[in-house]
Amino acid sequence: MKKNRLKILIISAGALLIISGCNKSEPTISSSSQISLAPTITSSIEPSSTPTITPTTAPALTIENLSMEAYEKFLNNETTVLFDRFMQTDYMGVPLYNPESDYTLSEILSIVTAHYFEYSENQKIKHINYSYIDCGNDGVNELALCFYGVDKYYEDDDSTLVYVLKYINGKLSLCYYYETWARSETTINEYGYYQSAGSAGATNHINEYGLIDKDGNWQFILSISHELDIHQLVMRDILNNIPSVADAKGITGGIMLDSIHFVNSQNATSTYDIDKEELFYTFYIYDDNMNFIDDVSLYTNSIYKEIFDEANVPFITPDEILTLISEKEEMVGATAEIKEGAEVIWNTLSGNMFLDYVGR
Repeated sequence: MKKNRLKILIISAGALLIISGCNKSEPTISSSSQISLAPTITSSIEPSSTPTITPTTAPALTIENLSMEAYEKFLNNETTVLFDRFMQTDYMGVPLYNPESDYTLSEILSIVTAHYFEYSENQKIKHINYSYIDCGNDGVNELALCFYGVDKYYEDDDSTLVYVLKYINGKLSLCYYYETWARSETTINEYGYYQSAGSAGATNHINEYGLIDKDGNWQFILSISHELDIHQLVMRDILNNIPSVADAKGITGGIMLDSIHFVNSQNATSTYDIDKEELFYTFYIYDDNMNFIDDVSLYTNSIYKEIFDEANVPFITPDEILTLISEKEEMVGATAEIKEGAEVIWNTLSGNMFLDYVGR
């Protein structure tokens, strides 16, 4: 029986629209007003008595309303965002922003265009998209902002930069950012669940998963590096003995090695404290038609197990990897409902007030 190695990957994306209501106060009638009616009805209330009117108290603003108001002001260039919780860096790891300063949308656009178009003939992004999502599915919205056309890979490559902002303690802060470009496909769904798939070479592909929780914390789940050519492992530290051992046993192909990371320290504020090893390995065997072979004995009694044992590379089975993934997802709150959230629906922001940075 054959098994698709992608059974642990879930692709989903989506969007959430918020409908906000408004409260109306009823008009009041002054107690001094006199209205003549026929026939006249004599009141039983003494002339000296006056009715007591209880003042109407406006309902307190909810966090949802305050959040939406802040997002609308930001999109209108009327308020600022902080980069104290999460920071975008340049290609050398240098922060693009001062974590102690706050920035309007126009100031962000100035920094973004200077960074991405340093070596491009283009000097403006194509347009700005935005959407409201509900990270953690708690009923409080976050703002997703997409800068379309940042020329990350080459000019006019339709690459994007996505920011997710949250209203926290009266301020807007960046929760997470990611890029999409020609060699990667990245999505975030209506509940803040993140998936990324990209190429790291002709035979190497990387998938990453994470989420932004209801408190605006970026929670890294895992990354998986799939290497289809074991001979590319010769420069990979502990893995560099695999090609020679396999060749000595007459095995030159048909092995895919997975390297699974459960911890990512870069920009992570995850509350998950993993008590296992950070990195795990497993392998899959595929036939000449690139179909994966489903046989548990491959990991207990096979020439492939001998290759890994003799190369001193510890491994666990794919089923054990799935168990670890489930445990990590449970700890960070990546429930089935969160992962299956709907695709984000983007709206285009009018660029009239940002003509120096938007519109080619």
